[in-house]
Amino acid sequence: MLFSELIIYIIFVIGFALTPGPNMMLFLTYTFEYGRKAGYATAAGIVSAFVVHITAIILGLTALLLALPHALDVLRYCGIAYLFYLAIRNLKPVQWKKAETVNDNEGLMQFYFKGLISNVLNPGSLVLYFSLIPQFIHPERGHFLAQNLLLGSLQMLFSFMTNCAIIFFAGYATNSFFKNEKYQQWLRYSMSFLIAVFALRMLFIKMN
Repeated sequence: MLFSELIIYIIFVIGFALTPGPNMMLFLTYTFEYGRKAGYATAAGIVSAFVVHITAIILGLTALLLALPHALDVLRYCGIAYLFYLAIRNLKPVQWKKAETVNDNEGLMQFYFKGLISNVLNPGSLVLYFSLIPQFIHPERGHFLAQNLLLGSLQMLFSFMTNCAIIFFAGYATNSFFKNEKYQQWLRYSMSFLIAVFALRMLFIKMN
């Protein structure tokens, strides 16, 4: 992968991680109610679920390429269309989710499994990265599996690092800060703009 492509990919991974959504609402709520350790455990469960998503993506892309040589090109255009849809949908406010009542005597593993199950059952994560990752895959360069593993590993690493940074600073912030409408609106508009720009770039400039 070219260095410029790598930077663009990392920026988008971090950007998606910074955008308020179900995963952020879950680990922030537990952070506010039970402290940073609960938030970190939840974030670890969330990132672990990406192993399931990325495995499904790798197997799915491999099967498509074996069956249809030009399937990746078709998938690129489908991914571009989805990114435009995501840019529009992302403008809609995200409703804050309240965490379930849990027993303080239970260990941190409960938060890990809550994060894991929540993200495994979140089809949005699977669809998002099934649309994003193929934009950076180049079959002509060979090492198809290695490319997928690299992209998947980077996604997990930078998503987890971003989530942990949010949790760390959330320990100093108030609950109302992350529920602030202007904060969320700024993030939504900024991310929608970046998604749209990226989709246009993919539409008119094919990465080499």
